[in-house]
Amino acid sequence: MAYPLTPTLDSPLANYKVNSYSFGKTCVYKNENWGTHLGEDVNTSAGAKVRCAGRGRVVYSALHPGNPRRGNWGNIVIVAHKNPITRKPFFSLYAHLKNRFVEKGERVRLGQPMGTVGKANTIENGWWPEEHLHFGIYVGPWKGRVLPGYWKRGAKRTKLSYWRKPTKFINCYPTIR
Repeated sequence: MAYPLTPTLDSPLANYKVNSYSFGKTCVYKNENWGTHLGEDVNTSAGAKVRCAGRGRVVYSALHPGNPRRGNWGNIVIVAHKNPITRKPFFSLYAHLKNRFVEKGERVRLGQPMGTVGKANTIENGWWPEEHLHFGIYVGPWKGRVLPGYWKRGAKRTKLSYWRKPTKFINCYPTIR
């Protein structure tokens, strides 16, 4: 599948302020070390509109409900992009959505609504107690499956080097590698 060139990027929320788990933070939830956080969590009200960070193609759109004892993504969308300078693909990830307005295979544009933030403690938000958007930037190889939200030493699902701090990536785009 060809990924469209992405000339510019922007934040997925109108008032994007990381005020929960930040990128690279060690996350301990319910006394369990989940690992290093691979995105940025932005607390916002349920129903807040989540916009696409840049032109691309949806490569993943699904519900990962989890349960009240073990949270998960809820509704998640992953979009493939291509850097216009390096021509290398990268991926933006949007999770804990009440609903998904896009499906796998769709071309999307900068600012296009992707969904809305899910209400706390629901299937749609993956049973997390906070209403928030998890936003991540992944530069590793795409294998057609959902990406993790955390990295632990010894885990084989991803490499920490495949992830970028979203706010820095957007602010330095397209020159950042």
